[in-house]
Amino acid sequence: MLSVDGEGNVRLNGQGNFKVLLNGRETAMFAQSVKDALNGFPGAVVSKIEVISSPSAKYDAEGIGGLINIITKKAIFGYNGYLGLHYSNINYSANTNLSFRKGRFAVTATYFLSGNHNNKAQVTSETLPVQTAAYQRRFLDGERITNRFSNSGILEMSYNIDSLQTLVLYANVDGGNNKSRFTQNITTSFTDKLPQEDFFTQNLKNNFPSYGLGSDFIKKFKGNPDKELSFRFNGQFSRNDGLNTSMLDMASTDLFRQNDSFSENREYTLQTDFIQPFSKELKLETGAKFIFRDANADYSSLSRTDEKSPFEPDYSNSDRFAYKQQVYSGYGSLSFALDKLNFRTGLRLEHTTVDGDFFSSKTNVKQDYTTLIPDFSVNTKLSKNYTIIMGYNKRLQRPYINALNPFINNNDPLNISFGNPDLNAQTIHNLSFQNRLASGNNFIALALNASYSGNMIVQYTIFNENTGVSTTQYGNTGRNREVSAMFTSAISLKKLNCGAYTTVRYNKIENTVVLTQHEEGFSGQVGGFFFYKPAKSFSLSGSGGISRQPYNLINTLKANPYYQVNIGYKFFNDKLSTTVNFNNFFSKSLTNRLYTEDVNFTTNATTTIPFRVVFVGATYNFGKLKEDLSKKKGVNNDDLINN
Repeated sequence: MLSVDGEGNVRLNGQGNFKVLLNGRETAMFAQSVKDALNGFPGAVVSKIEVISSPSAKYDAEGIGGLINIITKKAIFGYNGYLGLHYSNINYSANTNLSFRKGRFAVTATYFLSGNHNNKAQVTSETLPVQTAAYQRRFLDGERITNRFSNSGILEMSYNIDSLQTLVLYANVDGGNNKSRFTQNITTSFTDKLPQEDFFTQNLKNNFPSYGLGSDFIKKFKGNPDKELSFRFNGQFSRNDGLNTSMLDMASTDLFRQNDSFSENREYTLQTDFIQPFSKELKLETGAKFIFRDANADYSSLSRTDEKSPFEPDYSNSDRFAYKQQVYSGYGSLSFALDKLNFRTGLRLEHTTVDGDFFSSKTNVKQDYTTLIPDFSVNTKLSKNYTIIMGYNKRLQRPYINALNPFINNNDPLNISFGNPDLNAQTIHNLSFQNRLASGNNFIALALNASYSGNMIVQYTIFNENTGVSTTQYGNTGRNREVSAMFTSAISLKKLNCGAYTTVRYNKIENTVVLTQHEEGFSGQVGGFFFYKPAKSFSLSGSGGISRQPYNLINTLKANPYYQVNIGYKFFNDKLSTTVNFNNFFSKSLTNRLYTEDVNFTTNATTTIPFRVVFVGATYNFGKLKEDLSKKKGVNNDDLINN
């Protein structure tokens, strides 16, 4: 159900909107960029990966694609650890881990970092208005150079009070920075005069430190090992400091801007869950959860038209806001069996309050709503290896700060964007039917899915024919219908594991306010993989395919191929693992092609990035390797839309 394209973008069930959890809880390391966090995350520490594509009432109502839960190795008897290093022509990473356990006490510590060096991207954008009152054609051609660094440290301590009670304390520290320089030539063509040549340059810097802490208490019950009571607390704290300086050199006048941004976020979660098995066929799960989010931000803008003049405040482009969101929820989920049919049905009730003040624009956001979230599934085994699963669930997506903020981004005066403080939550209905045939490590699955959202949160662009200004904004104006079929197979032979997967999707998305904006068509993915181990210490693996994302109202992406081959060898009784990887070796670069169509205009954009990547890496393990997975589950919040 998981796929990764040639740029490292992960999709779950074909969806790019999902939540990544670490040991069952949310951490700040995935808040900035899931792609970048996973690029640096150490694979050596991963025990297994769970995928929940149709969450029960136990889980938060939000999140379209589902949940990815990365479970790490921990609670090693004695001690063990590793040190890993990877380096390529575009990025690098390093990671280390140490686990120790003695008696009832266990400690696990992990640290990893990753970054890239002067990654260059060539960017073009062409806007063609149907009516040429403002201009006939606008073509932008530029280069973006990006440097990114991120690092994370995780510490976890667990203590088995007795055979039935476990206490877990954990903390994480994350951070990093982004730096980029963007230069662009702008050519504007007219019907009645010579083309106008403008030049735009932009420098961006931002730092994003964060940290979190929490605790879990899990109690089992004597005589009934499946009965469980748990209490959990989690706090996440993050900050983002940004500086955006730009210069637009136009034929008539110059425009210099300097935008400073500062934001801080605090999130507290309290959660309790109770599992009561009545029999082998009947189980009740119930619980409650409270999430409190508090965010503050300050955007200040300065501008001038002469490089020698001092900057003056631009109050129309400055903003300050405070935002509070509280989510109260409770749920009940019942699992039972009737003959050969296994049922799961549940209800989750969520009450949300939002209080936001955008001071500069004198805009206040007040929201108070209650949502009932049902879910239902049934499965049966027609044979020892063949299972059929059918299910329905309703999901919810709440808008978060960036989508609500009316702050106007107008570094390019002909391309502006802003949020919408009147956004409401979006709902989506999902139906699924799955066939699974599993025998040992051999696996075949066919899944059919359908979904509908009538108040989808979307970004859309309105083009003003008279001024030539493109305005991009948010709205609950999307209506999306989607059906898909997914087939996947995996075959395990003596020395070879291989498989193939394909997803065929058709979606139709419409703007219910701007009726001329709609897109529809087929998309999906076709690919395969193999892992060949002819000798104990030597392995050869690879994967590849072609993928295309679903249709959107803006920036629909064309199909792109990807492929990679990996050679691995182990030394010193498998303690030292080495690898050489060749990604997309036939193509030096990849050009992503995006388009937006409307009756008033069309925009075609390209981004050309490095595609041929060769990296080498090594991981050294030491200590004992016997594993005993922890009992804890952790807090999870799969509920924010943050485009």
